[in-house]
Amino acid sequence: MWEVVEAYFREHTPISQQLESYNQFIVERLPEIIEEHSLIDPEVGNLVIEVKGYHLERPHIEEVDGAFRKLYPLEARIRNRSYMAPLYLDMVAIRKNVEIQRAKIKIGEIPVMVRSKLCWTHGMSEQELVSVGEDPLDMGGYFIINGVEKVLVAHDEPAPNKIIVSRDEEGRVVAQVFSRRRGYTGKTVVTRRKDGLWSVSFPSVLQIRWIVLMRALGFTDDEEILDALVGEQEVVNDVLLNLEQSPVKTEEQALEAIGKMVAPGQIREYQLRRAQEVIDTFLLPHIGTEPDHRKAKGYFLIRMAERTSEVYYNLRPVDDKDHLANKRIELAGKLMENLFVFALRSLIRDIRFQVERSIARRKIPKLQTIVRMSAFTDAISFAMNTGTWPNRRTGVSQLLQRTNFLDPIYEMSRVKSPLSKKRKNFEAREVHGTHFGRYCPIQTPEGQACGLVKHFALLARTTTASDPEKIERLLRKLGVTTVVG
Repeated sequence: MWEVVEAYFREHTPISQQLESYNQFIVERLPEIIEEHSLIDPEVGNLVIEVKGYHLERPHIEEVDGAFRKLYPLEARIRNRSYMAPLYLDMVAIRKNVEIQRAKIKIGEIPVMVRSKLCWTHGMSEQELVSVGEDPLDMGGYFIINGVEKVLVAHDEPAPNKIIVSRDEEGRVVAQVFSRRRGYTGKTVVTRRKDGLWSVSFPSVLQIRWIVLMRALGFTDDEEILDALVGEQEVVNDVLLNLEQSPVKTEEQALEAIGKMVAPGQIREYQLRRAQEVIDTFLLPHIGTEPDHRKAKGYFLIRMAERTSEVYYNLRPVDDKDHLANKRIELAGKLMENLFVFALRSLIRDIRFQVERSIARRKIPKLQTIVRMSAFTDAISFAMNTGTWPNRRTGVSQLLQRTNFLDPIYEMSRVKSPLSKKRKNFEAREVHGTHFGRYCPIQTPEGQACGLVKHFALLARTTTASDPEKIERLLRKLGVTTVVG
């Protein structure tokens, strides 16, 4: 057995998942997020700012005389510096379809994980590590902020983009999905009431009839909805009941109903346009945010409603929220991704404000003056120093303890639950069968956090997110066809 363990640790470390997650954020997710926010439209002065590219450099230090040199982790610790990498954007200012400015602007700095691909010590031999003052046995996986070593504690969250069905306290059956797309997460809920009618809630829309939303998505033919069902006769009866009880028959009537909810008191044309924007942007964004994706969203809502009826008639059990198949672990890379998106959006809001102020003063905005590094860097520094993340989650960034050699491993293998420690939550605190070989069944703190703070097993590994397009190509090779309207 020990030969197997030794062979495992020759290739991996107990904190490999932290490094792999952060490397994926730097290599894959960061350019995708920048591309997603590549167009900045202040909507004043006919001025548009486009991002044409980015440059992420390794940590360096600028001396008093203006000289630049490498910044290693040891110097960051000794001189109370932050081990961060500068980020530059290639920005172009366009006015009335004419390019007026182009510049390479430094927008701020990103914390660098020690031993990651962005760190100077990545790939160094033992002798090279010793020469720069690093311990060869140090596995990395942490950050250095103002000379203090910080670790990001992993969090377990409900699996995104997956339907979870449960019963609420009032006896209603609820199907919910946490739809995630490029840093944004929106919760969509389909509820089957006791009278058999379905209602839907999603960001910007508190509650609306399921059939009204289906009409707004283009399902104006009743037969099209019935043909999409794959459930039992009880499910068909529920659909027929919802069709009969709905006074809305056309897509325009449905958009008017939604428009009155999201833009009350506005003119009809604006309400219709706003309703379409809300549906495209906030309803199941993981499927897509273009008008062409509305049919696919409708089929997804049919699946959600179908499952609520199946649970109501005891044709299927409720989903186990504590099953690891219904959970995902947010490692350092995912946490940094959420923080980066928040900081980038803060910078974009500040750029829009600076452009509006310059135009109000009848001045021509300059890229060097309207892009302020403080808007980006302050958001990241505040979160890393206080541990408070954009989604109001606390205790994410914590001090790395080095009482002994095992302390850093203990800190970086910890997984916290988002549930409140003050509530009982007996089922969430218990050891689940799916924890075998993944979580340690013994190591958990005493007191209120018992069972809500877990630790990875010694040989457990967490895979990082994979490219969904590869899976889609594989499914098509196996004969699966795309559902289209």
